[in-house]
Amino acid sequence: MHRFFPRPSAAMVVACVALLVALGGTSVAAVSQLARNSVGTPQLRNNAVTTPKIRNNAITTLKVRNRSLRAIDFAAGQIPQGPPGPQGAAGAAGAAGPAGPFPDALPAGETIRGAFNMGGTAAAAGHLANTSVSFAYALAAAPAIHFIRQGTAAPAQCPGNATFPEAANGNLCIYEAQRTNTAGGQVNEVNRSGATIFVFATAAGGFFSFGTWAVTGA
Repeated sequence: MHRFFPRPSAAMVVACVALLVALGGTSVAAVSQLARNSVGTPQLRNNAVTTPKIRNNAITTLKVRNRSLRAIDFAAGQIPQGPPGPQGAAGAAGAAGPAGPFPDALPAGETIRGAFNMGGTAAAAGHLANTSVSFAYALAAAPAIHFIRQGTAAPAQCPGNATFPEAANGNLCIYEAQRTNTAGGQVNEVNRSGATIFVFATAAGGFFSFGTWAVTGA
């Protein structure tokens, strides 16, 4: 006895093929999972791992290279202040502090400089004009005084000039820069605080003498 099986239609064949393809795709997807420990650095694209992909508290000190973080990597106030440094050495018991800016006596080798100007209008020859040279600091002792008139050589104790006066230790050097109607200035008195100088007119009329000075502590 022969059984009769009807020939499948074209539509049925297409449907069967589509079903097989769909089942095959599901099967392939099911077996395409990555094996354990198969993803390494070469498989990661640059900048592929972002902050949301990192689990909270996943990065610990063991994962951070020593001395790789900087202060800018921490939020404000997160870096604690270090311990205070050691205290400096104390001064000797009873030792005096450093000398202030106004010593009682000008230290040896220190120089003070200034300027002078004296003169007036004389009614006749012999008219007197005087002025003072006042030191900013008192000297330990009254200095030796030298008045270098315009056009005369200065002694060895006065190595400067009227432009930049100089004086050796323990000396007051007065440099006359210019004079008119006078033979030049002279010294009247000198002490620890200063000196007085004067000038005479050689004829009636205007007369003057001016210049600079320097004094150096002994």
